[in-house]
Amino acid sequence: MRKIRLIELIIIGFTVFSCQSRFDLKSDKYLNEIFSKDEVKEIEKMISYVDDIVIENTDNKNINQAYHQFLDKINQTIQDSSRFLVPFEEEEKYEFLESLDSSIFNEFWYMGNHIRMSRYKDSIYKDLDNYKHLNLRPYGKYLDYLEKIGEDDEFYKSLKESLKVAGDLPASTAIWFPMNHKEFDFTIPKNRLWATIYILRIEEHHDKKMERYLKQKNSMHNVHISKRFQCGNQRRILASSFHSVLPDVNAHRNPLRNMHQTLAQI
Repeated sequence: MRKIRLIELIIIGFTVFSCQSRFDLKSDKYLNEIFSKDEVKEIEKMISYVDDIVIENTDNKNINQAYHQFLDKINQTIQDSSRFLVPFEEEEKYEFLESLDSSIFNEFWYMGNHIRMSRYKDSIYKDLDNYKHLNLRPYGKYLDYLEKIGEDDEFYKSLKESLKVAGDLPASTAIWFPMNHKEFDFTIPKNRLWATIYILRIEEHHDKKMERYLKQKNSMHNVHISKRFQCGNQRRILASSFHSVLPDVNAHRNPLRNMHQTLAQI
């Protein structure tokens, strides 16, 4: 079902993307200098995917207005609960991002698969493998792009420096952007791309991620125990079957023994 949903989002996203006559990534000189044509197509997929989520959440097909409304919602959620509005089912988001060409994925993101330590409820967990978490990559072509556009735009100059220092999206920027989204026109490629990256970077709350992780881990553990139990039963059944045929083998041997004894007497 997740794959069907993913295909629907991509199809709808491309339709929405094509309808935005004022928005064209080809109009961004630096983007097309730094990224190849195939890479730009993959970037379009990312933007289209987020466009669809934004429109779905705001019910507004004017894409610029829709992004402003959606960022208003994010900001309001932060102010009300000190948490971020999570726009995606996380596993669906990961599935989409991993469907992108790996070369372009690696210019923007890295997918962590291990954390050293995590506190959840009253427990501390260490060395968690297969714990997925998405991070912005603090180097690569997107940082090169930010450097170029930062020559004439103070925000993107500051964003590039912050990413390099923090190694990911800094919390200060994550809070500042939805508070100040009215300063941005999302029909401009650099702003739409940044909003896309920002929204994709929002992860589920830690407690929800840990709850799902532990459930999956317990499920895998139970499957492993079940398989061991089944294998044990199979071995016992085979052993039982083997022992049950031994009397039959001996029964075949007894007539032969008797025959040898009779021949010896003759």
